Amino acid sequence: MHSLQIEEIAERFLKKIQKKDADMILKKLYSIRENPFPHLKKLKGSKLWRLRVLKYRAILDIIVSGRKIIVLRIGYRKNVY
Repeated sequence: MHSLQIEEIAERFLKKIQKKDADMILKKLYSIRENPFPHLKKLKGSKLWRLRVLKYRAILDIIVSGRKIIVLRIGYRKNVY
């Protein structure tokens, strides 16, 4: 199972949005720890991955050798990049 690390900027965004939306995002992030790749899409021209939850998108970095998922950013789909 991969460990999950959420960067400070992503945590701040989760505190700004409605609690039910934040809970849904966290639930989805914790559910992908076992096998993340079927649920994610690779960002073109980058080593990063994206996860869509409701009207939000999480940008992730996955360290396969260390079995770690790092949540770099979370934001609205229209402007998270």
